Amino acid sequence: MDKIDRKILKELLENSRMPLSQIGKKVRLSRENVYYRIQNLIKKEIIRDFVVSIDYTSLGFQQFVVFVEFDKIDKEKENQIIEYLRKEKSVSWIGVLSGNWSLTFDIFSKTNAELNYFIGKFFNLFEQNIGEYIILNLQESNYFFNKIIDESLTISNKKTKEKIKFDKTDLEILKKLNEDAKISYVDLSYTLKLTPNAIKKRIQNLEKNNIILGYSISINHKHFGLEWHGIQVRLRRPSKELEDKLKSYLKVDKKAIFYYHYNKSGIYDFDIGVIVKNSSELRDFVNQLRKNFYDEIKIYNTFLVLEEVSSHNLPKVVFS
Repeated sequence: MDKIDRKILKELLENSRMPLSQIGKKVRLSRENVYYRIQNLIKKEIIRDFVVSIDYTSLGFQQFVVFVEFDKIDKEKENQIIEYLRKEKSVSWIGVLSGNWSLTFDIFSKTNAELNYFIGKFFNLFEQNIGEYIILNLQESNYFFNKIIDESLTISNKKTKEKIKFDKTDLEILKKLNEDAKISYVDLSYTLKLTPNAIKKRIQNLEKNNIILGYSISINHKHFGLEWHGIQVRLRRPSKELEDKLKSYLKVDKKAIFYYHYNKSGIYDFDIGVIVKNSSELRDFVNQLRKNFYDEIKIYNTFLVLEEVSSHNLPKVVFS
């Protein structure tokens, strides 16, 4: 991968729906050459997915993050659990971990009753194989995957608090974009029986009303020789000022690629994703974090993300 590939990745991180001709002007290549390079990046699994960021709260959903410790388990049973989660329409991202936690996954639901039903069913099926677990309610997330390729771009998942009206066609558009953020207006028009221009106007309206927050790509960090570690943090004396201070720090730190900020639970307040080359760099990050937030935070757990089992797209339940 050369400098031009990195520039293309930068543009796709900022807007994965950017026309190929526009990317070509920025990197001084023809549309055809840009297309070839992107296809090559996909073939090499450097680009994992083309993703759209959707304000799922405007669709009435909440996001919960589950951490599970396996107990009395073999590889066959672990694969069975993962496959079960992959098929569940309310589950999105799944990660296999090394550390205090064995597995993490995101689940979306409209009500606590829906969440409790899923959790009860899951743990009844696999109660012999699960030890400790926690369920955290996500308040806010922010991603900085650009740092994998050493760029200054930041990708925000800030959400609107306004209630926006939309119809079944809008929901179907969101569903198709969630499956493939780069899908063309023409391809959408074939499915939805609308003109490409009508589709474009609807998408622009969804963007204007902050239901669609942006478009990006998911990158394979391992291709760059990097490890992805998670750090779970609790604020000693929670306050809006301290929360904002930590978020601002993570946004500019070169190693932090995302944070999850949870609703107050008394367990963890933040999950921080960090990319490093080795354990020495991880130690340096942790030491610097402690130095900058001395007596303000407590680090409880660190874990290594061994594998991303599924994509960052929203689960099917959001569009059903």
